Amino acid sequence: PVMPLPASRWNEGKAADALRRGLVVAVPTDTIYGVAASASSDEGIDRIYDAKRRPAFLPLALCIAHPSEIGRYGDASHLPADLVEKFLPGPYTLLLNRRDDSELSANLNPGTRTVGIRVPESSFVRGVVATLGFAIALTSANISGGSSSTKVGDFRELWDKCANVYDGGELNAGTSGSTIIDLSEPGVYRIVRKGCSEEEAHAILKEHGLREKETPPQ
Repeated sequence: PVMPLPASRWNEGKAADALRRGLVVAVPTDTIYGVAASASSDEGIDRIYDAKRRPAFLPLALCIAHPSEIGRYGDASHLPADLVEKFLPGPYTLLLNRRDDSELSANLNPGTRTVGIRVPESSFVRGVVATLGFAIALTSANISGGSSSTKVGDFRELWDKCANVYDGGELNAGTSGSTIIDLSEPGVYRIVRKGCSEEEAHAILKEHGLREKETPPQ
């Protein structure tokens, strides 16, 4: 059986090795616990969907180690100069158009032209990504549709699907997850999921001259 290991610097290499082999690990982020695979691994991404029993049309987010790497995976060329650094690291996921030359797995969100990218305020996750040298695909550690996990005991039913489970203690950011912002079109934005920092997001975006996109009536 899989027993949780501490989410410490000493285990970053071990986690990166598992991801490199196409396996899945569970990690603490700055909001909730997540299950992760290397974003370049077809096998790893399939394993996430399988572990969570997640419908294949629900996209996974990318997690990178540093805001400066965002342009490797998404097109950020139209964004105001320091906007990305205002949000990342932090509890935000930025949706951008996916770059064709990003080397991301074809199994990652097929048929979706945007990709959600975040840099969590979690030194362990960022250390793992930096050691791996490539973005990881991340989604909440729960059976799809279940409630979010703020401690490792909350998702015990997923432990056996993971190569390792890393324990960062109890997380206290609530269970709403990151605020998701669509920045794929120049000059406008749309909040896709309110998450835990919606009000702050509106203020930062307006300060940078972006206007909220009207949502078409249902």
